[in-house]
Amino acid sequence: MKHISEEHKGELLVGAESTIYALFPIIVAYTTKQMPPILFAGMGTLVAGISVTIYLLLTGKIKSIFNREAIFPILGVTLFIIIIPSILIFTGGSLTSGINTSILLQSEIVFTFIIYSILKYEEITKLKILGAIQVIIGTTLIVYNGASGINIGDFLIIAGTFFYPIGNIFAKKALKKTTIPVILAIRNILGGIVLLTISLTLEKFTKSPIIFIQNNIFFILLSGILVYWISKSLWYAGLRRLDISKAILISVGGYPALSLLFAIVLLKEIPTLSQWIGFAVICVGIFFIIKTQRSKNIAKD
Repeated sequence: MKHISEEHKGELLVGAESTIYALFPIIVAYTTKQMPPILFAGMGTLVAGISVTIYLLLTGKIKSIFNREAIFPILGVTLFIIIIPSILIFTGGSLTSGINTSILLQSEIVFTFIIYSILKYEEITKLKILGAIQVIIGTTLIVYNGASGINIGDFLIIAGTFFYPIGNIFAKKALKKTTIPVILAIRNILGGIVLLTISLTLEKFTKSPIIFIQNNIFFILLSGILVYWISKSLWYAGLRRLDISKAILISVGGYPALSLLFAIVLLKEIPTLSQWIGFAVICVGIFFIIKTQRSKNIAKD
């Protein structure tokens, strides 16, 4: 009973995370068109890191940061969840629409099952292969979208999702060594510093970085506190109780429809026929993958 209770709790936590995370593609698509994308990624991440560190100080838990056993997996999380994906996804989001950003982030599901199958974490089945093909077809429709040229932003977003499954493996290991606030504090402070360094070194600024930050402080705080702290706290709490693949399915499979609604209402973006069809095809592909995972979980229980 305890196992079932913890699993259901994990499902609820990841479901809550998915609801909040639905805002992430919209924030990225909007704000990265107002300021340099890597600067925005770095500032949002750093805000989260500083906020969590203050929380650790106020609760007297700051000493828990000094855990040598947790350092290596947290560095893996920082590299594969924060640094590499942020550079690719935030840059990609500045070059494409909020709708494309939200839907293409679902590519993480395909990469999760490909990588985990190669690493023997998951079994390769016909339904999973069929589901992966469906997601690829849907993604192609969205990337094409009736255009004659290729939008590099779409491909950057897809490339960014490739690293999430690797980062989640490190996260699962880190959760066995230390607490969620410690992981969030270290990954966000280190990641934020690296991203800001890259931004100030490589990005071109039409005005002072301080002005960009001042003009977009609301969205920086929103992404830092809501997405990188609260949302990710829920995610890690759920991940601690669930298999990685199941957590991914609940999270990534749940938020795109809500993101699509946010894009329509907040960004005033109306999906094209190609985007609607692509979204529908991807949903069918995810259904096949989820069906396989559910069958596996029932057999395991």
